[in-house]
Amino acid sequence: MKKRYQVLGLVAMTVMSLLMDIPEVTQEDEGKPSSFVVLEGAFLKEGHYDYEGKKTVGDIIQDVGVKPGANLDALDMKRELLDEEHLYLPIHQKDCISLNMASIEELMTLKGIGPKTAMKIIDYRKQHPFTSLEQIKNVKGIGEKTYIKLRDSLCL
Repeated sequence: MKKRYQVLGLVAMTVMSLLMDIPEVTQEDEGKPSSFVVLEGAFLKEGHYDYEGKKTVGDIIQDVGVKPGANLDALDMKRELLDEEHLYLPIHQKDCISLNMASIEELMTLKGIGPKTAMKIIDYRKQHPFTSLEQIKNVKGIGEKTYIKLRDSLCL
């Protein structure tokens, strides 16, 4: 019987110590959820960028800055950021291909893009105009590897 009480006491102490370790959420924490975006490419600060509240792509560019030659046409400055989003800003190329404006022939000049995939891009943009380069991954047949290969040649 004595052993049973000792075990119950040990279990109670363990539960209490676990409960004491749970951090308290204050009203201040609830009012300001922290968000972040991962910046890549021609930003002056690359990597994890924390922000509070709602921010647009333009707000991030103002806060962080960009390298000379950054292709700002590759981003929609008015678009609101999503938490944990990856944002890539390429260096300006002479002949960037516009995801929203390019013809099927222009899209086919991209390495690895044939007539079928070019048509899929055009069909996609009719339903959902591109607001970020990353959205090209939503087109069937274009994955992360193809996106990374093409992103320096693309703009909106």
